[in-house]
Formats: sequence, structure tokens, C-alpha cells
Amino acid sequence: MSVKLWTSLIWPGCAMGKYSIKAKGFLFAVLRWGDKTGALPDWSPIAYVPIDPAGNGEFFFPGRRAIPFGVTHIWAECVSYSYQQEIVSCTIPEKFLPAERTDEGATRFSILTDLHLASKPWMIKRALRAAESDTILLLGDSVNDGLPEQFDNFIGCIEETVPEKTILPVPGNHDITHPRFIGHEGDGVAAYSAFQKMLLTRAEEKGWRFTYDSRSLVWAARRGSLDMIGLQCVISGRKFLFPEGSQLDWLEKHLEDNAGADWHIIQCHAPLLKHNPNRNTGNPYLDKNKRLQEILDHCGNVIFLSGHTHVSPNVIRGGGEQDEKTRNIYLDCGSMVATDTGGEEGLMAPDWKDGCITELFIFPDSAAVIMRSIETGIIYPRGHYCWQKKDTGKNDNKHQTN
Repeated sequence: MSVKLWTSLIWPGCAMGKYSIKAKGFLFAVLRWGDKTGALPDWSPIAYVPIDPAGNGEFFFPGRRAIPFGVTHIWAECVSYSYQQEIVSCTIPEKFLPAERTDEGATRFSILTDLHLASKPWMIKRALRAAESDTILLLGDSVNDGLPEQFDNFIGCIEETVPEKTILPVPGNHDITHPRFIGHEGDGVAAYSAFQKMLLTRAEEKGWRFTYDSRSLVWAARRGSLDMIGLQCVISGRKFLFPEGSQLDWLEKHLEDNAGADWHIIQCHAPLLKHNPNRNTGNPYLDKNKRLQEILDHCGNVIFLSGHTHVSPNVIRGGGEQDEKTRNIYLDCGSMVATDTGGEEGLMAPDWKDGCITELFIFPDSAAVIMRSIETGIIYPRGHYCWQKKDTGKNDNKHQTN
């Protein structure tokens, strides 16, 4: 049986494009990144492509994911009706290969979100151990019920696993104690507030210097050429409200005062509507969603990090994007607990639903992202991005190999 594989790519270094297979007598094909010797062993598949009775299979990879450096080929493992396997490769034209890049000199962050610690601290310890950077960003819902004992448990996990690391948190809706637990109408923020204060105090002992919005839990820190910002987007009753209407005023002024930063890295538990990985479905999570979006659009050079949705980075549409007009980057980082693939595809790898960790690499002129399973360590091609501050030129190509 003859199998053919070819690609139609669009931009250099970008995986976006069409992947086509001609394999009569086969059921499906598994697409993987690789070099001339074979598929990359530490990366999960790009896609599982059904093949119709006429022998045709096609996958369109959207979302501007990146081609990993060192990759030169696409490999397809085709499975026949008799469960025999045939493997074929397709060379990626040189003009579409990513530019050589080293991580030396990059500022690196490990990102965890939606850990939901309740009574299983071993899961939290495993997630913390998976962080490869010296700085961990927590994007909210670190605990499940906002209870003091849960935050104490979380601190215990940190002490046991990564006491030497800097951890920068923001609150999620589950970090706020619900009134049913405190038995009266309190603000529910006290337990999280103590947790945040402890972590930021530890960061200050390592040389970090923070400024605060005195009316909320918002913080900011300058780290070299990076402007780091943590927003509080939830209040009493777990409502997605920015406290007292003052926080966005503070944010707008802060961004103006720090306009010279290479990047403004903003942590916020919930995504903006326009950049929700569920793509504009339903109402916005955030009150004052429109105004916050306008502030970011006006600023530029923003990397907006969110969680909350529990959407897998492996969904076809992806969890990361760059606004073509402002060049701002929006990244929904996927939960530490099981993630949602949305049922978009009939064939998928089981580890695509695993809890995941995000590694963010910051350069003066670009930002790169790698996402991987916490359970297996496997890297997700669908969670790999590299964004430049300037657009690249558009090209078209079709390359075929037998």
C-alpha cells in the first residue's frame, strides 16, 4: 500500500496550515514532529487524522502554534483496517523551519492554575515539583473552598517541595471563602490575603520589590525590563468584580508609569471575553471586561495570563493567541486538574486531558510557551507557541514526499 503525506504551511516557524494524507486501506494516521531519524520521543501527537474509505485524510492546524526548533520533518504513523502500521515522513521546506533559538538569557516562569487543593496534597506536591523555573506564577483557585486550613496545607506543600522558589499568586473565585463556610456575611478574603502576604513577603526576602493598590489585593513588581502585575478579579461571594471600581484606574496609571517595560505580564484568574478559549460564548466572566480590554489595547506589549476555564491546551482552537493589531498576547494556561477537550475530535490521546503546567520564556523581542502534562511530562505540540513583537511575512508552499 502506498502512503503519501504533504503539508501546506503559511508562515516560517509556524505550524499553522493543512496536513494531507493519501493512504487507501487505512483507518487513521497519527501526526508527530520529528527529524530525519524519526518522531520526537518526548512530544505527544499533533493530531489523530481519520482516513475516509477513499483513502483521504486531512487536518488543518489553526492557532499559530510553533514548530519546535530542531524539527525538520512531519511523521505519520498510519494504521490499516487489519491493524498493520506504515510510517511515512514529509520534509518541512527550509524556509518554514524556525530560526535557531537558545533559551540562554531568557527570563523563565512556570505557571500553575486551578490546583483546587481540598484534601489531596500529593497532587499539589507533584505539580510544584514539575515546575522547572525558579519563579512560579499561581493564577488562582489554588485551593477549593478558600478555607484557612486549605491555605495552610498549601504552604506545607511548598515547604516540602519548593521552599527555595519565588511564588507569585493572584486570587481565583475558589480562593474566596464562601459565606456558607464562614456562617455570616464576611468578605471571605482574609484567608487568601494572609496566603498572598506570606508568599510576597518571601519574594521580598529574595530581592523582589512590590507596589500595591491599597484598596485591593493588587500588586506589581519590576523585574529587570519586565513589569509584573497581579490583579484581583473576584470579591466576596466569589463574584467576578474588580473591588470598588478603583483597581482598573490603578492599573491604567501603573501601565502609563511603566511604559518603558519590554513586556507587561499580567496575571488574572479569568480570561477576557474576546480571548476566552471558548471563543466569545456566553457573557464575559469579568465585570468591566470592556474597559479592561481597552486599557490593554491602548498599552501594548502585554502578556495576559489567565486560567479558570479548565480548557485543555490541546483543543483545536488553542488557548493562546496574539492580537494582530496591538501585538498583545493572551494565554489561557489550562488547569492542574483534568482539563476539558470539548469533544471536538473523535480520536485523541488520553494525556491530552491531563492536568498541565506551562513554561513561559520571555525575550526582549519575543515570548515562547511550552505546555506539558504534569502526570507524564509529555510536551504538547498544541501548547507550543512562539510570538514575535513584529509580524512575519506570509508565504505559501506545498511539499509532497512518498
